[in-house]
Amino acid sequence: MPPQSLVSIAIAIACQLSVISEGREQGAGSRELREQRSRGAEEQRSRGKPTTNYQLPITNYQLPTTNYQLPSLLTRLWQGKFQVDTISGGHRRAVYSVAFSPNSQMIASSGGDRTIKIWYLAGKRLLQTYIAHRDWVSSLVFMPDKTGQKTILASGSGDRTVKVWNLRHRRLIRTFVGHKDWVSSVAFSPNGKLLASGSGDNTVRLWNLRTGKALRVINEGSGVTAIAFSPDGKTLASSTFFNSVQLWDVESGELIRTFTGHKRPVYAIAFSPDGKTLASGSNNGQIILWRVESGKLQETLKAHKKEVTSLSFSADGDTLASASGDKTIKLWNPANGELLRSLSDHSAGVTAVTFSPRGQTFASGSKDRTIKIWREET
Repeated sequence: MPPQSLVSIAIAIACQLSVISEGREQGAGSRELREQRSRGAEEQRSRGKPTTNYQLPITNYQLPTTNYQLPSLLTRLWQGKFQVDTISGGHRRAVYSVAFSPNSQMIASSGGDRTIKIWYLAGKRLLQTYIAHRDWVSSLVFMPDKTGQKTILASGSGDRTVKVWNLRHRRLIRTFVGHKDWVSSVAFSPNGKLLASGSGDNTVRLWNLRTGKALRVINEGSGVTAIAFSPDGKTLASSTFFNSVQLWDVESGELIRTFTGHKRPVYAIAFSPDGKTLASGSNNGQIILWRVESGKLQETLKAHKKEVTSLSFSADGDTLASASGDKTIKLWNPANGELLRSLSDHSAGVTAVTFSPRGQTFASGSKDRTIKIWREET
């Protein structure tokens, strides 16, 4: 569709919706990070199942520039109907993590059944199942790849290990051993050269992908719940059970600053694509938006009735998605903290939410053992 058509459509929608009040749907779920560190913790997680009977549309366009105020236009665009495609029947227990491949053609999922599953979206089928971890698989991340051809996946588990997979050759590349407690989160640096992992053993480790050895060990004061690289790869953020968020220098391992403001354990963090904003969510349902450069609080959102389990920015940075144990997914305008939409389709707590690298499509995983693909109907 030519850009002129998109402009016309956006203006038409904005004009019509300025006099029509549309109801907002109530929300979907998110991922509940576990504070327990024993191997029996995955038994307390809900059991899960995914499905493959859908096709993921790829939308990759920028919102046209108009004379309308951006927050108002975003609100109206997100008020349309959503198409929700459900993957069920794959996981036997709760789904804890979902991740899009760099080209958005595949999605990976993991859960309490100790498996990692790779789904080919357009082909409507399960491609691969990996069973190598000895405990629940808590976190997944694809290695960034601008060409969209590489399919390298990392996984973290309750068995205290991190594993790296080559999906193209369907094999395990390496297992990283060193953590003394469950691995809560894994993250690749933007250039794909470093792999980081956070653990309940109070540490963040930076790994050499070739040797399998830890390049650096960062000691936290509490169990690490989530980690995230900044878009430029120079800093790494971590959150803990001690209500704090830290920013670390990747090269030196030195602490740059601590973001204080949460009064409960922080379960989820995410950088905006431009690296200027850091979002963090805690187990009392609160989300805080921080200015990264100054460390100052930008917005505080009373977002959910239960714990915030996952956060994800859209590729254009205009939308922040949050998931929660209250079974909802909420969409926010990070520029002003405005709630754009509350979505509900999962029947149990939502454990994960992630935007596709392309367009406004996003995926969620839940304790109800399903994966859902969300897109706005046109």
